[in-house]
Amino acid sequence: MTEAYSDQQRAEIYQSYRDRSATGFKKKHVRQFDQEFTRLTGAAPAMSVLEIGCGAGLFLRYLEAKGYREIVGVDRDSQLLEALADLKHAEIHFGDITEILVNALAGRRFDRIVILDVAEHLQLDVLVGLLAALKNHITEDGRMVLRVPNVESPWGLKMHFGSFDHVTPLSPGRMEELAVMSGWICRGTYPQPPGRMWRRAKERLLAGLMASLLSYHPDIWTANLLAVYEAPNRE
Repeated sequence: MTEAYSDQQRAEIYQSYRDRSATGFKKKHVRQFDQEFTRLTGAAPAMSVLEIGCGAGLFLRYLEAKGYREIVGVDRDSQLLEALADLKHAEIHFGDITEILVNALAGRRFDRIVILDVAEHLQLDVLVGLLAALKNHITEDGRMVLRVPNVESPWGLKMHFGSFDHVTPLSPGRMEELAVMSGWICRGTYPQPPGRMWRRAKERLLAGLMASLLSYHPDIWTANLLAVYEAPNRE
């Protein structure tokens, strides 16, 4: 019988076909992150931001374009170094994320922590441990935002199960449970609407029609969802 892949083996397979080219930063990305980060969390350029799993740096480029200067990105894939070379203000760390938090980022706290399209790649116990550790790196009034495939939605099933590297299915309810398990407070879960206005209108129309026909339906229909967490010691 074939043994199950370890987390390290899965990471190596994923990295073997990962696209490490520098991501083209466009106006549509500004609109996207304005919605998913700035407005959702109330962020401002004077704040410090930590991104877990920064990849080829799309979100970091957004932060630099918006005038953020205390920016830290971490990723386990050191082969991304060339793709991130154009960043002027971001501090980048490569390696095991837990070890980076304990060593390179020991004692540092951030106003915002961002985890985009990463949580679904981690086994549940690893994910809970990471989120619990991040409580030591958030300011008292800080917030953390996560973006994940939404398996509660029919469209999110393809997003999640399109890769064997996605190992933890997540939904609005599970994001609330995850907050409790890791010692955070979930302030809300939100849809990730498509960028084009006409497409948003069509999807809202379709979701409304299906909700009227079904006795049991998703609370959030979009393929991805966002969740905002706060530390429990916040007043």
